Amino acid sequence: MRHRFFFRNVSIRGCLVLAAGLLFSACVSQQQVVVGISRALSSNDALYPTIEVDVFAVSDEDLGAIKDAGVETYFAPNSGFREKLNPRTFFFSEEQTKPQVLVSRAELWRRWLEKDPSTLVVIAGLPHDPDMPAAPAPDPRILTFPIKKRVIFAPKVYVLVEPKKIVQVKKAPANPKDGL
Repeated sequence: MRHRFFFRNVSIRGCLVLAAGLLFSACVSQQQVVVGISRALSSNDALYPTIEVDVFAVSDEDLGAIKDAGVETYFAPNSGFREKLNPRTFFFSEEQTKPQVLVSRAELWRRWLEKDPSTLVVIAGLPHDPDMPAAPAPDPRILTFPIKKRVIFAPKVYVLVEPKKIVQVKKAPANPKDGL
């Protein structure tokens, strides 16, 4: 009788450990990413430029290749970078100024995680500014976030596109046209 209780207790514990392991492995830092644009991007006549912002997860090797190639090469037609990385592209323009969201359980995350990525990348197709720091300084149009393994509740990532750079912000960006 006592043995039966012991084995049932061990079986329940084993199932709980297995379930917790599956939960942890299923929740590998699939972060929700919110991308918005700054009011400072509008021109004097209150028009917003067309901007593309890509979000994707990559290995250290792919990240190095992107940084070496640069933003202009990454966004160049027929460069091959974008197709290979399978990014989620957000389009902003005069007609689309509202923040956009990559949800944490998007199908893209499954595809990215199959490649065992180390870094989440946000890259903005902003024009090159001659005042930007020269290599090897980091390009202010590229933001990276380490992908943490075994994280149940990954923090949300809030990103704001400004005139010459993209920055991480502490709260969700607002529509720059709100309140005008």
